[in-house]
Amino acid sequence: MAARQVFYRKWRPLRFSDVVGQEHVTSTLRRAVKTDRVAHAYLFTGPRGVGKTSTARILAKALNAGLAEDGEPNNDSDTARAIDDGSFLDMIEIDAASNRGIGDIRGLRDAVQFQPVAGKWKVYIIDEVHMLTEPAFNALLKTLEEPPPHVVMILATTDAHKVPATIVSRCQRFDFKRLSNETVIDRLAEICGEEEVEAEPEVLSLIARTAWGSLRDAENLLEQLAVSYGADGAEITLENARDLLGLGDTSSAVDLASSVITGDTSSALTVINREAARGADLRALRNGTVDSIRTALLSKAGVDDAMGQPEEVREAMSAAAKQASMEKLLHALSALGQAQLKGDSSPLELELAVLKAVNLPAPPVAAASSTSPAPTGRGSTASGYPSSQQGAPGRPPQPSPEPEKRAPERRQNLSPDEETWRKVWDGLRRTKFRRWYLGPVLSNVIPPTPEAGEITLRFKSRSNRDRFMEEMEDPRAQTALRTAIDREYGAGLALKTSSPHEEEEAAKKRSPASAESPLVRAAMAMGAQVVTEEEAKTESE
Repeated sequence: MAARQVFYRKWRPLRFSDVVGQEHVTSTLRRAVKTDRVAHAYLFTGPRGVGKTSTARILAKALNAGLAEDGEPNNDSDTARAIDDGSFLDMIEIDAASNRGIGDIRGLRDAVQFQPVAGKWKVYIIDEVHMLTEPAFNALLKTLEEPPPHVVMILATTDAHKVPATIVSRCQRFDFKRLSNETVIDRLAEICGEEEVEAEPEVLSLIARTAWGSLRDAENLLEQLAVSYGADGAEITLENARDLLGLGDTSSAVDLASSVITGDTSSALTVINREAARGADLRALRNGTVDSIRTALLSKAGVDDAMGQPEEVREAMSAAAKQASMEKLLHALSALGQAQLKGDSSPLELELAVLKAVNLPAPPVAAASSTSPAPTGRGSTASGYPSSQQGAPGRPPQPSPEPEKRAPERRQNLSPDEETWRKVWDGLRRTKFRRWYLGPVLSNVIPPTPEAGEITLRFKSRSNRDRFMEEMEDPRAQTALRTAIDREYGAGLALKTSSPHEEEEAAKKRSPASAESPLVRAAMAMGAQVVTEEEAKTESE
């Protein structure tokens, strides 16, 4: 009996136009072949199963089997057929995952010197090239930079960031993109028609979502379903597909997701135990629930679901999402996504995950105010020495007042100006855009009182004012300060700053020059009138 090819090999593209979803790559390669401007090295990168190695084989055919029309290879030639079945001697495929050492690359470096055996070009396809070791990359570098004129090297990888920049810079890079669900569904429908496989339209949509842009994975799943449920022309149903793919029953997953989102613990646990009693796969139930909550999250954010959930699922999750916050949805996804369920897990694992997802964690306790004194040990004073009450004979030690009780009393002694300004700088305590935190800097300001539509920040030290001005050079710091002041004092106040040094300089300018003399200052203190030289000269005239 002749060997039967699996779907992904049987339906592998044989022409550039057969490669779906990668027109930006295939059109460029066709033009390069037609105009005889083929590069000596290429780097094909992208997700798995999107056509990287298939495109490399088609390029090898176009170089060695001749061209048909529009840069397509001549598939009717013996060379093309040999390349398709892998027997062409001048197309060498190397799996870098199992041939990753420097010895393997040295062998390649020696082999490229030989002329082609049957074709015009020797084409080397190195798959998963990122798996090569660093010495192997170094050995490949010279060959890749200056290969013999009859050699074309094609490197394929799913992780281009692991390929050294020195290698990438010597290649023409093509990025293969993940296929859309619509593209995958169209291809699967075409295969179903040719293979006489009957499947509900929802089945193809589910396969495309599960494969997540990989056509090879989608073709494998379709063949698995056809073998399991499509014998003798039977139609593959959505329930068959969900059972085989481990996604569970849709309605149960939606019910559980809705209960989690709305916080209905009783309903959520009821769904889990009902599914466990009928022998359902709880991992599949968890996966379907996570998928449904993700749909609710996207609906809450106003984003279209890229995975194309059925209409009834989108409507149910959209209605549930209206009753929950974004924080709730994120917490539920995290709690269920981290649940470690095994094949023989009891319902308890999923129940605990659901309980965690339903209940948001308590907010963190606010830290003690910076004005509260540091707590001391029992029977000791703030200085660290034992209290006199503890050592007093015949009298039990008296408990010292708790620091938390003294802090509010201290806050009660603040003036209104002090209290208001404290709210401003306390809210900016951890705000920093350049070098200095605004909160500590602003705590050095004498609590201001708005006057005549303006508020003046009088810094107690010049250095703190300099730090403040340095931070204010960043527009974000200006916005943060203006927001805090507007919140506590009201909008529209003009902002000014000063320091003791500036006020002293201003006072000197306003005071008579002779007032600098100690004798003159003493005389002024006793009420004497001081006349400057300029004033005396003016009076004499």
